[in-house]
Amino acid sequence: MMNEELMNQVILGDSLVELDRIEDKSINLICIDPPYNIGKDEWDYREDYYEFMNNIFIKLESKLKDNGSFFFFHNDFRMMAELDRLVQKNTSFVFRNFIVWNKRFDGSPKKGFLDGFIVRGGLNSFNKMAEYMMFYTFDNSWKLKEERTKRNVVQMTMGEEILSRTGGLTGWYSNIEMGKNYPTKETIKPITKHLGLTIDDIVPKFRNQKKHHSVWNYDLDAKKVGHITPKPVELMENIILHTTDENDVVLDCFAGAGSTAIACKNLNRNFIMIEREKKYCDIIEKKLDLYTKKVVT
Repeated sequence: MMNEELMNQVILGDSLVELDRIEDKSINLICIDPPYNIGKDEWDYREDYYEFMNNIFIKLESKLKDNGSFFFFHNDFRMMAELDRLVQKNTSFVFRNFIVWNKRFDGSPKKGFLDGFIVRGGLNSFNKMAEYMMFYTFDNSWKLKEERTKRNVVQMTMGEEILSRTGGLTGWYSNIEMGKNYPTKETIKPITKHLGLTIDDIVPKFRNQKKHHSVWNYDLDAKKVGHITPKPVELMENIILHTTDENDVVLDCFAGAGSTAIACKNLNRNFIMIEREKKYCDIIEKKLDLYTKKVVT
């Protein structure tokens, strides 16, 4: 079990140090909004940015459960490309989606305000009214061959469990073992029977809410209380709903304005927040205190 003193706490400290306190393979979802290194505030620039983020990625990889998910935010595509290269080179995270957070959309109360930036003269490129999310999971197909070898089960034994309509062998099992397909509710049955592995051992959690594709429409957070780049709680809730179940644990090691913590409270998830700036830790604590008082009253 994870150290209980970290659960549902806002930890003041450096991420690279504080992450070592978290038990390996104990987190269901990691969602971070790290500095973009574009100089929006004094905390938003460091000369060793790529080295720092690479070390963060490596540490986060060790903390995530095999069926967990990892998201990070950014708004500079070229930096994101380099960060993704580091992820691919130095971790076993597998890229799943590039998600666009669209801030200007029909029905948004801020659309009229943002339209003003579109129609003004003198533009020589498109206005950026979006941020981006990179979504990763793990490929756990290696467990199948490992367990099959350990139990001395041959592939044909697995394949014979589900035959074609005419009674012939198909490639259903080999495709799963090679990572081409995920097991389904039906194909997991013979896998569990022979290898003891379950869906959660192999398939990353994804609880399809049946309302999103890879472009998400969410308003800017209107309550910029002490932080210039807060993420909307509703957006964070969407990530959490898609990739976790109640009582799962969510980690954010760049906690900032605390949107992730509030989203977890709203959805009955546990959280661990890490933030190096005391003023932001204080803001999160105040938000959580207000949340608790609201619930009690």
